[in-house]
Order: sequence, then structure tokens, then C-alpha cells
Amino acid sequence: MLTVDRFEEDKAVIFDDDRQMIIGRDKLSPDVKEGDVIIISDSGVYIPDNAGTERTRKDNLGLLQKLLNK
Repeated sequence: MLTVDRFEEDKAVIFDDDRQMIIGRDKLSPDVKEGDVIIISDSGVYIPDNAGTERTRKDNLGLLQKLLNK
């Protein structure tokens, strides 16, 4: 799963499960935001995976709530 960590000038820092990648922002769809899970489209542009992003956010919120309740 590829997740956008942050943007630095004209680059995007992307994390996979065990590695970091840096790609040009021109390879991303304009509607990709920090924190989005992304997939590569048939045209070679990275686009948001809305279902993956929502799933990750829910998982992270659940983990945070567990930590705060202890």
C-alpha cells in the first residue's frame, strides 16, 4: 500500500510498507493529498484510492482510541 507522507517542493514522499520513495509531483493527480493511499492508474499517474484511504484512517483512529483509553 502506497501512502503519501508529505510534499517537499516538487516532490512527494511516499511510504510503502517497508520503504520510502520520492517521486515527482507531476506523477500525481492534482487531487492527491498528504495522508492519501494512492494507486497507479492505467495512464501511469498516481491517483487517490479513496476506499484505501478511508480504511487506513479508520484503522488509525481505532488505534489512537485504544491508546488514549489505556
